[in-house]
Amino acid sequence: MQEPPVPVYPPPYKPPEMRVFYFIAFIFGFVVAVSLSIYYYTEFVWFDSVSYGEVFLTYLKYTLAFFFLEFLIFFIPLLLTNVAIRKVTLEFHGEPLKIPHLLDFGIAVFAALTVKNYWSSTLFYFNSSEFGLTDPIFGLDASFYTFQMPFIKILLGSLLAAVLISLTIAVFAYMYAFRWVKSLEEFKEIFPGSGFLHLSVLVTTSFILSALLVFISRFEIVHSEHGLISGASYVDVNVLSPSLLFLSAMVLLSGIFAGYLVAKRRVERVFQTVGVLFVIAILLTFVAPFFVQKFIVEPSELSYEEKYIAYSINYTLFAYNLHDVKLQKFEYKDDVNYTDVLEAKETIDNIRIWDHRPIVDVFRQLQQIRTYYVIKDVDVDRYRINDSYVQLLLAARELSTENLPSRAQTWLNKHLIYTHGYGIVASPVNKVSKEGLPEFYIYDIPPEGLIEIERPEIYYGELTDDYVVVNTLQEEFDYPKGDVNFFTKYAGDGGIKLDYMKRVLFSFRFGDVNLILSNYITDDSRLMMHRDIVERVSTIMPFFVYDDDPYVAVIDGEIWWVIDAYSILQNFPYSAEVGGFNYMQNPVKVFVNAYNGSVRFYVVQEDAYVRVLEKALPGLFLKNMPEEFRKHIRYPRDYFEVQAHVYSTYHMKDVTAFYNREDVWAVAKEKYEDKVIEVEPYYVTLAIEDKPEFVLILPLTPVNRDNMIAWMAARCDEKYGELIIYEFPKGELIYGPMQIEARIDQDSELSKLFTLWNQAGSRVIRGNLLVVPINNSVLYVEPVYLRGESAKIPELRLVIVVQDEELATGTNLYEALDNLFKAEKTAEKPAPEKPAETEEQKLEILKEYYGKLVEAAKSGDWETFGEMLKKIGEVLGYEEQ
Repeated sequence: MQEPPVPVYPPPYKPPEMRVFYFIAFIFGFVVAVSLSIYYYTEFVWFDSVSYGEVFLTYLKYTLAFFFLEFLIFFIPLLLTNVAIRKVTLEFHGEPLKIPHLLDFGIAVFAALTVKNYWSSTLFYFNSSEFGLTDPIFGLDASFYTFQMPFIKILLGSLLAAVLISLTIAVFAYMYAFRWVKSLEEFKEIFPGSGFLHLSVLVTTSFILSALLVFISRFEIVHSEHGLISGASYVDVNVLSPSLLFLSAMVLLSGIFAGYLVAKRRVERVFQTVGVLFVIAILLTFVAPFFVQKFIVEPSELSYEEKYIAYSINYTLFAYNLHDVKLQKFEYKDDVNYTDVLEAKETIDNIRIWDHRPIVDVFRQLQQIRTYYVIKDVDVDRYRINDSYVQLLLAARELSTENLPSRAQTWLNKHLIYTHGYGIVASPVNKVSKEGLPEFYIYDIPPEGLIEIERPEIYYGELTDDYVVVNTLQEEFDYPKGDVNFFTKYAGDGGIKLDYMKRVLFSFRFGDVNLILSNYITDDSRLMMHRDIVERVSTIMPFFVYDDDPYVAVIDGEIWWVIDAYSILQNFPYSAEVGGFNYMQNPVKVFVNAYNGSVRFYVVQEDAYVRVLEKALPGLFLKNMPEEFRKHIRYPRDYFEVQAHVYSTYHMKDVTAFYNREDVWAVAKEKYEDKVIEVEPYYVTLAIEDKPEFVLILPLTPVNRDNMIAWMAARCDEKYGELIIYEFPKGELIYGPMQIEARIDQDSELSKLFTLWNQAGSRVIRGNLLVVPINNSVLYVEPVYLRGESAKIPELRLVIVVQDEELATGTNLYEALDNLFKAEKTAEKPAPEKPAETEEQKLEILKEYYGKLVEAAKSGDWETFGEMLKKIGEVLGYEEQ
C-alpha cells in the first residue's frame, strides 16, 4: 500500500535584515523632531513677544495630550495584535512571524497625525460651558451637542479605526503565515485555537464600538436638516431614534454572537450575521421612517410637526442672536417736506453718495502716490470733526514689495528696506468737488488733513505677507516726498529681539540663510512675522472665524485695524443651517496696532463659546473696552446679512404661518452697473432715539415682490448690537429699490442723458440705491458716476433723489434736494422782515443770519450762504453798488 504524500510546508519565516531600515527611520525621525522643535520654539518666541506666551503653552499642552491619546489609542491595539500574531504563529510553526514593532509605532504616529487638527475638541470638552438652553428631546444642554459630543465621537471613531486596522493586519498576517493552506475548511482545522480567540476578541470589540457609535448617533437628530424643519422631526423622535437605540442593541448582541462564532471556528457565519444586520439597519433607519413619513405624517403634517416647528423657530432665533429683536411699526406717511429734511440734517449730511466700490479706483488713482503703495479697499467709519458727527470713507496705504521693479526685488529691499506702508486716506461720504471727485479729510504723504496721525507707519496690514527685520544698520525707507526719499529707524517695541541663536533658528524656520549672513542685523534688531493681520489673530486665537474685511481706525493718533470675530458652530440643536453652519454670533472685536502689532481681544457680547475659551485661556479676553476704541466698533455687514436672511423667514413665530410660508421676506434687490444684485447692508446716521447715531440698515421686501415690507437696523453706538425691525403698514404700497430703479429707467430725460454719456468712450455706473428713513417716510438716493474707458477714475456726475412720486437730480446731494423741494421752498418764502430799529435788535438779527450762514457753509448750500451774506450787509448798512 502506497503511503500518502507528506505535505510540503514553506521554509521557516526569516525576518528581513532591519538594521538599515531602523537607521533610515532614525535619521528621518531625528530630522522631523529637530524641524518640529525649531518650529514650535520659534512660534513660542513669537507668542511671547506679543504677550501671549501662556496661550501658546496651553495650546501645546492640549495638542500634545490629544496627540499622545490618539497615539496610544492606535498603538496599544496594534502592539497587542502584533504580540498575539507572534504567539499564534510560534505555537504552530515553532518560529514567530515577527512584524516589526516599528511598523506599529509608525502606523500609530501616522494615524495620530491625521487627526491632530481635532485637538481643539479636547479643549472644548474639558472646558465646556452651558448655553442655559435645554433641548426638548433628550433634556440635555446645547453644550453637549456642540462642545462634548464631537470629542466623544472622535474617541470612539479612533478606537474603532484602531481595532479595524488591527483586525486587518491580523487577517493578512495569518493568511501569509498559512498561505500554503488551500481551503477554508483546512485552515479551520489547522489554525490554532489561540488565533481564533484573538480574532474573536477583535471582531467583538469592533462590533461593541460600532454599537456605541450607533447609540451616540441618536443625539444627532437634533441638528439634522429636513427642509421644512431644522432639527428633529416627528419621525426622527418617534421612529428613527427608537430604531437607532434598537439597532445599537442589535449590533452589540451581534458582536457577542460573532465573537462566539469566530471562537468556535464558524467564520463563514459571521458574514451571514453582518448581512442580516445590514438588512435590519436599512429597514430600521430608511424604510420604516420613509413609510411613516409618507403615509402617516404627510397627510396631517402640521398637526404632527407643530411643536417641532416651534422648537426650530426658537432655537434658530437664539443661535443667530435674533431672539431679542425689537419690533416697531413704521407709521409711514407718503411725503417728506422740506422741514423734515432740515430737522434730519445729521442724516442728510451723512448720506453716502460715494459708493465704496467705484471710490476704490478714485483713491488708487489719486492717493497711492507710488507704484509700490497699494490701497486694497475702502471702509466706512464715523468721527467727530469740528463738533459734527461725520461718516468717512477710509483706506490704508499699504506697501507691496511685489510692485517693486523686478530688479529691485532683492532680499535686502524686501526684508530690511521696504518694511512698511504709510498713512491712510479719508474722505467724507457725501462731499464732492467741482470736478466730480471726493474731498479729502486725510491725504498725501506725510498725511495731512483734519485728523492728526502721530504714527502713520503701517508694519501690519492686509498685504504684509513677508517677514521683515527692523532696527538694523540699514535704514528703512519711510516715505517719498517729491524726488527725495526719507528714511527712518523703527522706534517701537514690536517684533522679536534677535540674538545670534535666534537668527540661526529663524533662518532654519524660514529656510533663509541671509538672516545669519547679513552684516546689517545686530543684537538690537527686531524680526516681525505673522504681519498679515487676519493670519496674526488667527494664529493667536484659531477658534474664531474672522471677517474678511478688516477696517482701519485712527485712535489717539495711531492707526489700528479692527476685525470682527465670529463664533461658528455646525451642530447646534434645532437651528437652521446657513452656509454649512447653524450657529453664528459676533462676541469679540479684535484690535491690531498697525505700528507695533499688539493685539487685543475685546468681548462685546459674551456667549457660551467665548466662556469656554475664557475658561481655557484666562486673561486673553478683555472686558472693559476704552471709550476711544468703543467709538469705532461697528456692527459687521457680513453677520448682519446672515441675520437678515435668517430673520426673513424666522420672524414668523406663529407655527401655522411659518408652515404655510405666509409672510416670507427677502433682502431687497437693486441695480448696480448692469446687474441686479441684493442690496448690501449700509451705514447711515439716524436719530433712532434722541440723537443721531451710526446705524447699519437693510431694506426688506416680500419674497418675489419688489415693494418694501420692512427695514432692519443694527445700532453701533451706545446701544451697540441692538437689532430693530421697522415694519411698514401691510395695506400700503411702499416702493422698494427695484421699483425706484424702474422709475429712474423710465425717466425720459435721464434715459437720454445716460445714452449720451455711454457714448464716446465713457461708461455710466449707477451706484447703490440708498433707502434712507426720514421722519416716518423714505427718501431714495442713487449716485451716478461716469468713468472713461481709458481712465480708471470714476467721477460723480449726478445724484438722483426720489420721494413718493417726485424725482429730482443735481450735481450733488444738496442741489438734488433743493430741486426736489424747490416748489415748496418758493411757496414758503417768508414775508419781508421788519427792519431793526435798535442796536440790540440789529445784534440779534446779525447773530441769527451768521448762524444760518455758517450752517449753509457746512452743508454746501451756497445759495443760502450768499443770501445770508447779503442780509448781513443790509443790516450793517452796506448797499449794493
